Amino acid sequence: MNVRITGAVLAVALGILLSGCSGTDNSQGDDVASLASAAPQQSPSTATSEERPLLRTDTSSEEEDRLYGVWETCLEKNGAGTGVKRKAAADAATGITQNADPALAAKYKAAEKKCANKEPEEVWERAKRLDPAYADKLRDWVTCIRSHGIEAWESDGFLSFESLPPDNQMKKVDECQDKAFGRG
Repeated sequence: MNVRITGAVLAVALGILLSGCSGTDNSQGDDVASLASAAPQQSPSTATSEERPLLRTDTSSEEEDRLYGVWETCLEKNGAGTGVKRKAAADAATGITQNADPALAAKYKAAEKKCANKEPEEVWERAKRLDPAYADKLRDWVTCIRSHGIEAWESDGFLSFESLPPDNQMKKVDECQDKAFGRG
């Protein structure tokens, strides 16, 4: 059976990973999963002139893998390293790792900047980056998700869950994303 990991699941998993490493206080008092991108969000003024590849909820896993492969190849060609080295560089660049090698972080940031237009993004990420009505659409997304009995809320501009919903409920999360933000 070929199981497709949706972009929302990937983003939630990254949010859990990042929130577990951040050491920040959680106002909810519990572990919280957030839909957050591993890459820093760009403001509209720093958006690249070329749009990034869009990962819609109906993007196949093969196409998603291909798009991420293009971005990763670009990062490698521009000095970000591969595999574990690239993860360490990304962690250093985002401040996750303490006592990180500043040269490694600088290489990653330079590669990330050169490859920014190749990094895939979810429909909600594009809206967060470019749409002034993002906050309203996020609230609509949360309202829709809750109407399906899934506990979710907005936290610092991101969708958050207590824990990842099961696959059958993640389909509802995707449907609600399409309803709130469109299909891109």
